[in-house]
Amino acid sequence: WWWVGAVRQGESGVRHDRASSYAGSKRRVCSIPGIEMFANEADIWVGRQYGPYSIKELLGRGTVAHVYRAELRDGTEVALKVLTPFAEARQEIRSLFEQEYELMVRVDHPNVLKAMQAGVIAGTHYMEIELIEGETLWDRVQSSKPLPLTERIGTIQQMCSALDLVHDRRIIHRDVKPSNIMLDHQVERAVLFDFGLAHDLAGPPPPEGRVYGSPMFLAPEQAIGGRVDERTDLYSLGATLYRLAVGSAPFYGERNELLHAHVKLSPPDPREAGVPEDLAEIILRSMSKIPDDRFQSGADFAAALTTVEVTADKDRKRSLLGRITGRSQTRT
Repeated sequence: WWWVGAVRQGESGVRHDRASSYAGSKRRVCSIPGIEMFANEADIWVGRQYGPYSIKELLGRGTVAHVYRAELRDGTEVALKVLTPFAEARQEIRSLFEQEYELMVRVDHPNVLKAMQAGVIAGTHYMEIELIEGETLWDRVQSSKPLPLTERIGTIQQMCSALDLVHDRRIIHRDVKPSNIMLDHQVERAVLFDFGLAHDLAGPPPPEGRVYGSPMFLAPEQAIGGRVDERTDLYSLGATLYRLAVGSAPFYGERNELLHAHVKLSPPDPREAGVPEDLAEIILRSMSKIPDDRFQSGADFAAALTTVEVTADKDRKRSLLGRITGRSQTRT
């Protein structure tokens, strides 16, 4: 099932480190785990009217939903996520789809994907979400044009701000990772999306022992199916920062090996990969096994990052950009 242990291609932890399932870079966002991107492949909805929406283009599709570029009668363009017949036939998926929308509309933040409305048309659930011209952070670090260190840090700081509001709304995302962060090329912002695994702290507790999240980036408490809180997301954000700074994930292996590593093993010291001392200390603190030893809020995490000394000379000397590019190429 897509909402339990959802893993995109390249994020399973297997050493090949492939690009995510957002195979088409510079495409509009689709907030579905496991989605695949298509250029001009035929689709039964493209060119047709779906309620008030004129379906213009298929942006992505998967087992659970298809995502389209659509146009309203006033000419406004939006993204439209529509459940597939497979998903529509399953009550639990329909309920989770409705919950995802309810959680997303609680959060009004420039660094969180906006959901405008949702409903049922022609017996099929849909969600209207904003269009973003850009690429995922995962795609970017896999490309030949990786982000400068200053922009990598800035991206994480934006996520810190986004998560602070998400947590203030009593929501734990549970799947923070590079492929759930879009880089908006039009306004130069990072956008957190995909609330399909999010947990509502105001709702009933999740089933004990079930592991939610992507094994490469999940926190130790997630790996054992334990209680999660705000610091769970901050661990995953720290693991994301590790990937950005070091050029490789903190751990690799099959699913159970990754779960064991997050619970029992220390990640390789970032300083051994040329990461500056001050940034390495922040990364390691964010990935502490014990939640009390981590940053306690996104604001604390972001404030620590403001103390990192970053200069062009240091970036060139340590060859961090080359390290990211080189490691990605060798594992493709």
